[in-house]
Amino acid sequence: MAKQTGLAQAFYLGGRDISGDVGSLSEVSCPRDVFEVTGIDKSAPERLNGLADGRIVFDAWFNDATDQEHTALKGLPTADVIVTYVDATTVGQPAAILVGKQLNYDWTRGPDGSLAGSIAVHGNGNALEWGEMLSAGMITHASATSAASKDDTASSSRGIIGVLHVKSIATGTPTMVIEESSDNGVGDAWTAKLTFAAVAQASAPTAERKTASGTVERYLRITTTGTFTTAVFAIAYRRGTAQDDVTL
Repeated sequence: MAKQTGLAQAFYLGGRDISGDVGSLSEVSCPRDVFEVTGIDKSAPERLNGLADGRIVFDAWFNDATDQEHTALKGLPTADVIVTYVDATTVGQPAAILVGKQLNYDWTRGPDGSLAGSIAVHGNGNALEWGEMLSAGMITHASATSAASKDDTASSSRGIIGVLHVKSIATGTPTMVIEESSDNGVGDAWTAKLTFAAVAQASAPTAERKTASGTVERYLRITTTGTFTTAVFAIAYRRGTAQDDVTL
C-alpha cells in the first residue's frame, strides 16, 4: 500500500450502491469519550478511555431512480442502517464499516440550480470499524461458486466481523459464506468461518453485519451456496485485534 488519492471510491448503504450519488464525505470518524481522572500528585492530566463511537457524514446529489440515494434515504428509518465506505473497488482495499442511525435527510437548492443533500449516520452500539474488502467492490455470482482467495499472510486468534451488502438477485435464495483455510485449500480443506443469513430475491437490497469468534486462518475466500441466478453483492471484513474494546 502507498499514498493515494480519493478517486474511484464506492459507498454502499443497506445493500444499495449509491456511489454515483455521493459527491463527498465530510466526516468518517471514530471518536472516543475520555474521562479525566487526575490525581493531586500529577503535574499533567490523567485520562481513561470512555465509549467509542462512529460517524459518517456525506453529501449527495438528488437521484430518485430505482434503488438510488432518494429511495435509500428518504424513509429516515428508525432501525439501524449499515454503511460501508470503500477506498477502492479492489480486494484488500480499506473499508470503513458503520452500523448506526441515519439522523437526517437535509437538502439545499443553490442559486445556480444545484440540489445537494447532507446526511449523517452515527453509530449505535458499534464504533466505526476499519476493515478490508474481500470482494472487488460489487461482484456478481451467476450461480453458486467460490471466488479467488485472499492471503492475509498469517492466521489470527481474535475472531472476525463480516459485512454483506446484497444489491440484487435475479432469482432464488443465495447464502454468502466467508470460508477459511490455513494453506489455500492445498491440504487444509476450505471450511465456513462466517455464514450470513440466506437472502431471498424479494429481500434485496439488504445488508447484514455478523461476527465469528476464535481462530481465523490465513486464507479467506467468498463462497455462495443455494439455488439462485445473478446475485450482485459486496463483502468487507475485519479480523479482531488485541486493541478491540469488545472480544469477538
